[in-house]
Amino acid sequence: MRYLPRYVSAALLATTLASCATSTPPAVHSAAHQSSTPPSSISPTTATTAPTTTTQPTIVPTTSAPAPTGQPLPLTADTGSASQVITVVARNASATTAQLREWTRIPGGWQPVSANIPANLGSAGLTTHPGETLPATPIGSFTLTQAFGRNANPGTALPYLHTTPDDWWISQPGPLYNTHQRCATNCAFDTSSGNPNEHLYYETPYYDYAVVIDYNTGPPIAQGAGSAFFLHVTTGAPTQGCVAIPVDDLLPLMRWLNPADKPRIVIGIG
Repeated sequence: MRYLPRYVSAALLATTLASCATSTPPAVHSAAHQSSTPPSSISPTTATTAPTTTTQPTIVPTTSAPAPTGQPLPLTADTGSASQVITVVARNASATTAQLREWTRIPGGWQPVSANIPANLGSAGLTTHPGETLPATPIGSFTLTQAFGRNANPGTALPYLHTTPDDWWISQPGPLYNTHQRCATNCAFDTSSGNPNEHLYYETPYYDYAVVIDYNTGPPIAQGAGSAFFLHVTTGAPTQGCVAIPVDDLLPLMRWLNPADKPRIVIGIG
């Protein structure tokens, strides 16, 4: 502390000290006071939440596609227990061409599984009485139980014979009539030039691939009632009684055939 001059009276000193002791400190203004609005006038802010609207999903009833309904085959014939059928439909009995189509059995009838395929028939058309001297295709319903060909099995599930130069189909009368035989020498059937038997390996392209049509395959086998009827590769000309289609159609057909479905071929006029 500084010393006061000697001429300052005690009374003046006391007055000065009292004034210092009672002086008001400078006011400290809060932020509220600095605001132009008194604190009491400030309203609390209330957050407003918009009501939430829940949109329920629209449930559209689903309608399953109706199951396909079977239809009748284009030919009337006994199909037995077959689940696979090939129909061959000609316009009339003298026709040498026809429409071939594949079918599978479904509830209520049959459903096509292929488009119509052009087929060649016997040069004498169709007949209910085949024979060795009549180049006509037999009318009727026949099982399909085996296949063969000069070429390797194309993928059919049918028993498949890969032919060799020793394979024959017998058309001469006798106990071997209308059967397959394999023989190289000293055969029990005629192998001379001009014999009626079919030397399968050399009948190409017809028998590059083929399916046996079980006409007159017995038992019993009727002698002279016709033999060697096959579904085979066509050259575009009438046959000696077989059914022939393009190889590009025959191969998928052979792959489609399934012995468990007991396939048949139905040939007729429609």
